[in-house]
Amino acid sequence: KDNKYEILQTLKYHTDSVYKIIELKNKSLVSCSYDKSIIFYNKDNNNKYIQNYKLNTKGYCCSVIEIKDNEICYSESSNTIYFYDLLQKKEISKINNINTNGYTLEGFTMISKELLLIPGINKISIININEYELIRIIDVSNSEEIAGICMLNENILLSGDKNGIIRQWKIEEDNLSLISKKESAHNNFIYFLINIGDGHIASGSFDKSIIIW
Repeated sequence: KDNKYEILQTLKYHTDSVYKIIELKNKSLVSCSYDKSIIFYNKDNNNKYIQNYKLNTKGYCCSVIEIKDNEICYSESSNTIYFYDLLQKKEISKINNINTNGYTLEGFTMISKELLLIPGINKISIININEYELIRIIDVSNSEEIAGICMLNENILLSGDKNGIIRQWKIEEDNLSLISKKESAHNNFIYFLINIGDGHIASGSFDKSIIIW
């Protein structure tokens, strides 16, 4: 506030690196960590976040996303993705052998109300979240690990990979078709792509640069 930053609260429930934190539609928070846990937070009577409950995962957890009201999807190191009901606090379903890159931070992306996109190594997987089913795998040659993902608009998806390439995809029902690609957008792994509006994006890379496009 007024260009002044004040720490309001520090949460130290995790015992290892925190990879992602999201706010759910109900305004509660969820964080996932290398310590093999997902922690859920609510606000107490003093408007402070406290741990509501903790979900122990079988492997380190790098990605979590809310896919429906009171339902999340998360990944772990075994290349298995899980669907979890927040009200019943139980696993609904899971899909094994999904080709993820293991350290995907922002990669889980909803491209429609029914379709979840998961980037991986030389592949992009598309999941139907209503059927909890892998419906398509798209081969992306010369991509190695894909991490940075963002929606440019409701029809266009952008991806960035380990080789510093940005690709532009058109979303067509349950498929992606490649429109174009920018070679050597960065000199190293593109970790993040962010839509900053007005047809512009920002890309962040292991090469220590942020580029506005």
